[in-house]
Formats: sequence, C-alpha cells, structure tokens
Amino acid sequence: MGRLVEHLLYFLNSPDSPSNPQVAFPLVRVTNGNWSGVRQVTLTIMALTLICISLSAGTLWAATINAASCSRNDVGNAINSAADGDTVLIPSGTCTWTTNLTIDKMYLTLQGAGTGLTIIRGGLSKGVFPNISQVLIWTTIDGGLSRLTGITFQGGTIADAYNKGIVQIDGASHQFRIDHCKFIPTQTAGLFVRGDLWGVIDHNVFDLSALHGYAIYVMGGTYGDAAWAQGSTLGTGQNVFVEDNTFTQDQSHGFHYYAVDGWSGSRVVYRHNQFNALTLANHGTESPGRWRSQRSWEFYNNTFTFDMLGNSFSTLIGIRGGTGVIYNNSATIRNGILNHVIEYQYFRASKSYLPWGQCPSIWDLSSTRCMDQIGLGRGDLISGDTPTPVGWSNPISDPAYDWNNLINGAVWKAFSNVPTIIQENRDFYHQIKPGYTPYTYPHPLTSGSTATNPSPSPPQNLSVR
Repeated sequence: MGRLVEHLLYFLNSPDSPSNPQVAFPLVRVTNGNWSGVRQVTLTIMALTLICISLSAGTLWAATINAASCSRNDVGNAINSAADGDTVLIPSGTCTWTTNLTIDKMYLTLQGAGTGLTIIRGGLSKGVFPNISQVLIWTTIDGGLSRLTGITFQGGTIADAYNKGIVQIDGASHQFRIDHCKFIPTQTAGLFVRGDLWGVIDHNVFDLSALHGYAIYVMGGTYGDAAWAQGSTLGTGQNVFVEDNTFTQDQSHGFHYYAVDGWSGSRVVYRHNQFNALTLANHGTESPGRWRSQRSWEFYNNTFTFDMLGNSFSTLIGIRGGTGVIYNNSATIRNGILNHVIEYQYFRASKSYLPWGQCPSIWDLSSTRCMDQIGLGRGDLISGDTPTPVGWSNPISDPAYDWNNLINGAVWKAFSNVPTIIQENRDFYHQIKPGYTPYTYPHPLTSGSTATNPSPSPPQNLSVR
C-alpha cells in the first residue's frame, strides 16, 4: 500500500500538464453550465480507481529481487530486502544450507531457476530442540499469494527423530502454492504443512527412494480442536489440495511406504496424483498424545502402480479418523498382494492413549461411538493443553462415502477392521455422497488467479461528453 500511495501522491502533486496532443484532455460540461478541463475529473477518476486496485496493491507494485547465489545468506539477504508481493529469484547452483532460513509473516514468491538447476541441500543438525531440522521455515500470512516454485530440495545425511520435513510451511495463508519443485528426502520427510492453511501443492515430484518414509505431513491448527467444532468443508476451497504430483520410490525394495500422513484437525484433498509403490494414510485421535484426528479428506482420481516382487500389503488408503469421500481411484498391481483398497481403522478400540484412554472412556458415547471416529463430524469445542470440558462432545453423524475405486479394473469397496465401531451403512456407505460436488479443478491458484482476491473489474457505465 505504501508504494501505491507514493505513486498516487506524486501524480496528484505534479505541476506538469500533458503536452502530447494525442492525449490532450478534452472538454467536458460540468453541472453549473461552465466548461472546464477534464484534468480534475481525470485525476479524481484515477484516484478512485487506484483506491479500488489497492486491494491487490501488493502485486500491482511488486518488485523482482535477484539473490546473488543460492547460498543461505544470499537468499536470506534478498528476502530481507523484499516486501509483500515481491518475487525473489534464486539462480542456478547447488548449495548446502547449514542453518535454516525463516520467512516470517510475509507473502511473496520464492522462485528457483527450475528443478535440477537450483538445488538446496539440507546440512542442518537434526537433534532435539532447539536444533531445527528444516532448511526453510515459512510462516505465512493471509492477504496475498505465498508461492514456492522451481527448486529441488534434497535431504542431508543426519538422522531426524522428529521427521519434521526439509521444508515447513505454516501460518494462516489462504493463498499458498508449492509447485514445480522436487523433494528428495533422505533422513526426514519432504514437506511439513501446518496451520490454518488453504492452498495447493501441485506439479511436484517427491522421490522417496532413499527415505523409506513420508513425502508430506499435513497438520491443522493447535491440537485440531477448532476444526472439530466447525462444519464440513468438503467440496470447497478451504482445504490443503495436493494435485498433479508424482510420488515415487524404488520398487526393488519389495515393500511399500506411506507417501502422506496428517492429523490435528487438518483438511486435505488428494486428487490427480500418481503414486508408484506408495500408499496413503492419516492419524486418528490416538497418537502422539493430545493431537486429534485429521478432520476431513477427499481422495479422488489418483492412480497407483505396484511391482512389489510378490510381497503383500494391507491397503492403498488407511484411514484412522475423520470423514470424507474416496472415489475414482485406480491401481495397477503387477506383482504383490493387496488386501484392501480402503481400510477404516480406529486404534483406541484396542489400546489406551493419553489423555483419551481406550474406547469406551469418558470421552466416548459408548463402545460403538468413539471420539473422532470415521463417520462423525462437528461437535462441541474442546480446548486447552489439558482438554476441557471433559466428556462426549456431541458430534453430529457425518458418514464417509466411497465409490468406483478400481484394482486392476475391478471395483473394490472400503472395509472396516473394527466393524463394531465403524459400521457400514451408518458410518460409511458404498455410494456417491448425496449433494457432494468436488471443488474446481485445476485449483484456481494454478492459473495465477485467486478465488479470495480476484482482480478488480474495470469501471462500468462511464462516458465522456
């Protein structure tokens, strides 16, 4: 906004009049019958137009800042000189970062020269806090696009017991995008997304051949309590979208890994992705500790391929809590044995977890209705490090739905491994969800537009007499 005001004040205070006869001001009739130059009218219109455009002023007057190299210090210096809406360009090169880079409460574009050209390697200690394992920690804010693009992030050699990710994106942006990057995790997950975030992760490659672990963790807000006290966001843009990515691992290992995970009230949409010898999962309200289950999920139009040398594995999609839809996914199994396409699970059915205990406990309605299980939705707000109020939160019934999921061309249905708790035709159905419509594909942010901050419309019904 500051840059916009500077430009506006300069124009209004300028003593110069237009001298080019092709753009000279015409005459207009004013209300008192006198004729006057249009300069004042034009200035007024321009001032009003600029005020309207100020809603997107961060992009209107955005600057492009070139980092001197891909080193941690040079990129940090470029970001320190940037303002909201600017673009920071990182040149080609391979750089190892031994200290993490933080972007605190800014929205901008951080852009490399392309995957394979700009390569950032992790060289940070992965020990216990205060050591920080991520090479990049970006605390976003709402108000403009926060974008990370065109960079390869490669893990280091130091083990990370907390699996926090090479890159962490958190904060409150409702316009974040991570695209056309490559993540090669080695000792920790590739990407850790946490907070009240809406946006899209698209057209990336996640190569897990050297990790044997996760590509993406998606976490919600503090503990996930607020999300579990809010209504459904299925079919809306108020989610973290993961679309048009490739997830792969070395299938010669002969066993599969989970590509993604999430809990703490997060809301995710996985669509139009390719998974090679990788499966999907989430956490319920059972571990680790106070965190609650993932709130909702949508899995559709994903493809899976497996060549597992005859080994068996449980399920393509393992769900431990929340509700959502799973449809139009397709898997090709060349070698290996698949037991289920979708498996609904609930860990508290057989084990106690602090602070919730084993179902049934005071947090559950009964032995057949347990806290945050699949098929339950919005309930009363729980809060605090020691959760209160204690007791059943009165959630509404919100069943999951699955349809048209194919394994080698044949339709497979979801399966409950705790049928007394997660009950078919009560908590999940094998049919299209009534009233459900998927959100716009491709995601609007992939085309550079924003659903929450559209470009201003041109003035209407103006005339010159």
